[in-house]
Amino acid sequence: MHPTVLKACAAAASICVAATAPARAQQALAPQSTRAELEALAQRLGDADPAAAAIRQRLRDGDFQPGDQVSLTVDGETALTGTFTVGPGRLIPLPQAGDLALAGVLRSELEAAARAHVARYLRDPVVHARALVRIGVLGQVGKPGYYVLPAESLLSDVLMAAGGPLPTARLDAATVNRVSTRMWNGAQVHQALAAGLTLDQLGIRPGDELVVPQRGGGRGAAVLRVLTAVPAAALAITGFGKL
Repeated sequence: MHPTVLKACAAAASICVAATAPARAQQALAPQSTRAELEALAQRLGDADPAAAAIRQRLRDGDFQPGDQVSLTVDGETALTGTFTVGPGRLIPLPQAGDLALAGVLRSELEAAARAHVARYLRDPVVHARALVRIGVLGQVGKPGYYVLPAESLLSDVLMAAGGPLPTARLDAATVNRVSTRMWNGAQVHQALAAGLTLDQLGIRPGDELVVPQRGGGRGAAVLRVLTAVPAAALAITGFGKL
């Protein structure tokens, strides 16, 4: 079976992201895509595929944009433990530890980058870091609102964190939008949900929206603003969830 490529393009931002469908996608990219995996996928797609150019742009620029959030834990250092926001220049100002530079850093490289930076100020630090995505869910879901969740979460878990779709929701017509640009159509979103793809595998960025229309031809929608997700049952454990 040939893999189907999911392509998400945002013209205004000149961003296009691709992920293979069903089992092939799980093999091509881990929950947090490594540089080697992305390079291999770009090579497999070929130079003629615009998705390959998008992947190479991701490899060059990294995954982090101003406004993104990062959960950082440094053992024994309360000032360096918490949720931090990426600022201009893709820098995170850390108390007493200078600016953590995230330009060119992938989500899978975040922890290593944070550890190397903190090690310039502390001896042998124990550092844990996670990229977060802010998600807003409105309309045909059980618990409309905004959610901040980890990037390795499944797209389906994001939906369930918002209480799951209502009986009136039409998932097969769901779309993903970035600003006012449609990135994925209903068939592609349905594939991503069925394949168990993560936000990172799909190249989701903070501010992306999953729009689930209402059944019966209505134009009502559930807006899922994707920045990162975890299973709903794990929200209380991880400390991430609804704002």
